Amino acid sequence: QVLRWSFLCHPKNCRVMAQPHSEGEGSDFEGDTATLARKQEVIPDSVDHFLGQLLESIKSRNIQEIHRLYETVFNQLSDRYYGKTKWPSAYAVGDAIGNEETLFLILYKELYYRHIYARLNPVSFEDRVGSWKNYTQLLDLMIVQLTDGEDVGIALPAQWLWDILDEFVYHYQTYSTYCHKTAKMQKEKDIKELQGTPGVFDTTKVLNYLHKLVRYSLIEEWLVNPENPNGKAGAFTDESTRLIGYFALMQLLRMHSLLGDYRLALQTVEKIDFRAEVPLFYRIPACHVTVYYYMGFAYMMMRRYVDASRTFQDILVFLSKISAVNSLSYQYDQMLKKQDQMYVLLLMCNALCPQPLDESLEKPIREKHADKQMRLQQQLESCFEELFSYACPKFVAAAAPDFDHLENFSPNEAHQRQLHLFLQEVKQQQALPTIGSYMKLYTSLQTGKLAQLCEMDEEGLRDQLMCVTHKTRQLVHQKEGAPLEGVLQPCSEVEFYLDGDMVHINSQKRQRPHEDVFLEHIVKFHDILKRMDRLEK
Repeated sequence: QVLRWSFLCHPKNCRVMAQPHSEGEGSDFEGDTATLARKQEVIPDSVDHFLGQLLESIKSRNIQEIHRLYETVFNQLSDRYYGKTKWPSAYAVGDAIGNEETLFLILYKELYYRHIYARLNPVSFEDRVGSWKNYTQLLDLMIVQLTDGEDVGIALPAQWLWDILDEFVYHYQTYSTYCHKTAKMQKEKDIKELQGTPGVFDTTKVLNYLHKLVRYSLIEEWLVNPENPNGKAGAFTDESTRLIGYFALMQLLRMHSLLGDYRLALQTVEKIDFRAEVPLFYRIPACHVTVYYYMGFAYMMMRRYVDASRTFQDILVFLSKISAVNSLSYQYDQMLKKQDQMYVLLLMCNALCPQPLDESLEKPIREKHADKQMRLQQQLESCFEELFSYACPKFVAAAAPDFDHLENFSPNEAHQRQLHLFLQEVKQQQALPTIGSYMKLYTSLQTGKLAQLCEMDEEGLRDQLMCVTHKTRQLVHQKEGAPLEGVLQPCSEVEFYLDGDMVHINSQKRQRPHEDVFLEHIVKFHDILKRMDRLEK
C-alpha cells in the first residue's frame, strides 16, 4: 500500500491522516474480514481503558504517561489476558477507538506484532508480512517528515523508539531464518508464499530504511558538533529525531555484524559519543548492551583480542553495578542472555590472548564459568566451536535462497562460514600457549632445546616462532579516535627475538597501573558512603 502522509500534530490533536493511492490494496480496516473480526473479538474493560489512556497520552504528547503505559501497564495486561493469545486485532481496536486514528493504530499494531513474536511461536507467515507492512508505514511516516526538513511528529519515550528499531531488525533476522528453514523443508505451499512476496524484509530495503533515518535526522552532524546547528533542524532541535537517528546507527552496527562485515560495522559507529560525559546510549540499557556486544564481537573477529576483551569488560562491569532494567520488559530475558554470552566471549578472547581481568568480574567467572575457562585454556577446538555457536550473533544471509535450485542448499551457511573463519584462527594459535609457557622459564635458550621441549623439529619451531610474532601483534585502540583506529603493538605475555640458533626472552607480566587500583577503590568507597547516607535517612 502506497501512502502519502499529512500530519496534524497539534498537542491537542496529534493525528496522522492516510490517503491511499489507487495502486495496492485498500485500507486494513475495510471489508468482510474486518466485520467478522469485530463480531468475534471482545476487549476487556481494563484493556479498553488502557487503549483510551494510550490514545489520549499520544495526542497530548505526554511522554511520561506514555512511558508508564508502555513499560508497565502493557506488560501487566499481556501477562493477565494474553499470555498465550494475541492482543485484539487492529480491526477490533479501530472499531473501538475510531479508524481515523491512523497513527495510533500503526503504533498499536507495532505492539501487537511484537507480542506475537515474543510469546506466540511459531509466528505465522501472515503475521510476518503484516509486521513488515506496518513497520514500513511507520518508518515511511518518519522519513517523509525528515526529508521535508521537519522534526518527527511522533512524541514517544526513548525506550519505545529504541524498541521499534530493535524489533524491526529482529523481525528481519527471524524472517531470514524462516526463509532458510522453508528452503530446507521444501514445502511447496510455503515456498510459493515466499516467492509471492519477494520484497518482505529484503536486506537492501532494511538497510535503506536505517540509512535514511541516519541521513535525514542529521545525527552524524550533531554528534560531530552538537553545539553548532547553523540553522539546521533534525537532531539539533528535536530529541525524538535525534534518538531515532542515533538508534538507527546502532542497528546498522548490528546489521553489518549479522552480515559478517565487521569493518563496516565498526566504521558505522565511528562518530558515536563514546567520550561524552554521559553518552546517549546510557539512557537505554538494551542499547548500551547492543553497542558493546556487537563492537566487542567485531573486534574479536578482526583478531583484535585486546580491544574485544576491554570492550566486554567495560560493559560487564557496568552491568554488575546497575539494576535499572525493567523485569517486566520483553527484553529482560534477552539482556540476561546477552550478559552471559559476553562472559563467554570474554573468556574466549582471554584464552587466545591472555589479558588481566577486572577484579569485579573474577568472582562471577569463578562461580559460573570456571569449567568453560579450564576447557578453553586447554585449547580444545570442540570447546571453542561449542561456545562460539552459543555466544555469537544469529548470522543471516544477505540474499534469500534460490528456491528453483535447492539441491546443495545449506540453511546454516552464514553461521558455518563465520564459525570456519574463527576456528581457522584458533587452529593457527594452538601451539602458541605451549611455546609461551616454556619461554617464561628461561631468559635465553637454544632453538634445538626449545623444539625438543615442544616436541617438534627445529624447522617447525622456527615457523611457529614466526607465527607467534605475527599473531601476538595487534592493532590496539587508544583512548582517542574512532573504533577502527589503533596502534600496532605486541600483546604477548613474553617478548623474544632470534639470534642465530638462540632465542632471547624478555618475560612480560602485565601489571595494572597503581593509579587505576587507587581510583577503583575510591569509587567503591564512594558507593559505600552513598549507601550509608541513604540508610541513615
